[in-house]
Amino acid sequence: MVHQEKLAAKEKERLKELHYMKCPKCGMNLVEIEYRSIKVDRCSACEGVWLDKGELKAVADLDKLLLDKLYSVFRTEA
Repeated sequence: MVHQEKLAAKEKERLKELHYMKCPKCGMNLVEIEYRSIKVDRCSACEGVWLDKGELKAVADLDKLLLDKLYSVFRTEA
Protein backbone atom coordinates (compact mmCIF):
# COMPACT_ATOMS: atom_id res chain seq x y z
CA MET A 1 0.00 0.00 0.00
CA VAL A 2 2.91 2.35 0.70
CA HIS A 3 4.06 2.04 -2.91
CA GLN A 4 0.61 3.07 -4.18
CA GLU A 5 0.56 6.07 -1.85
CA LYS A 6 3.96 7.19 -3.13
CA LEU A 7 2.78 6.84 -6.73
CA ALA A 8 -0.39 8.81 -5.96
CA ALA A 9 1.61 11.58 -4.26
CA LYS A 10 4.02 11.72 -7.20
CA GLU A 11 1.12 11.93 -9.68
CA LYS A 12 -0.52 14.67 -7.64
CA GLU A 13 2.71 16.68 -7.67
CA ARG A 14 3.11 16.16 -11.44
CA LEU A 15 -0.43 17.41 -12.08
CA LYS A 16 0.11 20.42 -9.82
CA GLU A 17 3.24 21.38 -11.77
CA LEU A 18 1.34 20.96 -15.04
CA HIS A 19 -1.77 22.96 -14.05
CA TYR A 20 -0.66 25.37 -11.31
CA MET A 21 -1.59 28.97 -12.15
CA LYS A 22 -3.12 27.96 -15.48
CA CYS A 23 -6.56 29.11 -16.59
CA PRO A 24 -9.17 26.34 -16.34
CA LYS A 25 -10.93 27.77 -19.40
CA CYS A 26 -8.14 28.37 -21.93
CA GLY A 27 -4.98 27.02 -20.27
CA MET A 28 -2.99 30.24 -20.38
CA ASN A 29 -1.10 31.68 -17.41
CA LEU A 30 -2.94 33.19 -14.47
CA VAL A 31 -1.66 36.36 -12.84
CA GLU A 32 -2.46 37.38 -9.31
CA ILE A 33 -4.25 40.74 -9.03
CA GLU A 34 -5.63 42.59 -6.06
CA TYR A 35 -9.36 43.32 -5.87
CA ARG A 36 -10.20 45.42 -2.83
CA SER A 37 -7.32 43.95 -0.81
CA ILE A 38 -8.21 40.38 -1.85
CA LYS A 39 -5.78 38.61 -4.16
CA VAL A 40 -7.54 36.82 -7.02
CA ASP A 41 -6.26 35.13 -10.17
CA ARG A 42 -6.93 36.58 -13.63
CA CYS A 43 -6.17 34.92 -16.94
CA SER A 44 -3.58 36.72 -19.04
CA ALA A 45 -5.43 35.74 -22.23
CA CYS A 46 -9.21 35.44 -21.79
CA GLU A 47 -9.27 37.74 -18.70
CA GLY A 48 -11.40 35.28 -16.72
CA VAL A 49 -11.24 35.73 -12.96
CA TRP A 50 -10.74 32.70 -10.72
CA LEU A 51 -11.17 32.58 -6.97
CA ASP A 52 -9.53 30.31 -4.45
CA LYS A 53 -11.35 28.82 -1.49
CA GLY A 54 -12.83 31.54 0.70
CA GLU A 55 -12.25 34.41 -1.72
CA LEU A 56 -15.84 34.57 -3.00
CA LYS A 57 -17.13 34.93 0.55
CA ALA A 58 -14.51 37.60 1.27
CA VAL A 59 -15.55 39.59 -1.83
CA ALA A 60 -19.24 39.22 -0.94
CA ASP A 61 -18.56 40.37 2.62
CA LEU A 62 -16.71 43.45 1.35
CA ASP A 63 -19.54 44.31 -1.01
CA LYS A 64 -22.07 43.85 1.78
CA LEU A 65 -20.16 46.30 3.97
CA LEU A 66 -20.07 48.80 1.11
CA LEU A 67 -23.81 48.44 0.47
CA ASP A 68 -24.58 48.78 4.19
CA LYS A 69 -22.61 52.04 4.27
CA LEU A 70 -24.43 53.32 1.20
CA TYR A 71 -27.85 52.43 2.58
CA SER A 72 -27.03 54.09 5.90
CA VAL A 73 -26.75 57.43 4.09
CA PHE A 74 -30.38 57.18 2.98
CA ARG A 75 -31.87 55.81 6.20
CA THR A 76 -33.93 58.20 8.23
CA GLU A 77 -34.00 57.83 11.95
CA ALA A 78 -37.43 58.08 13.49
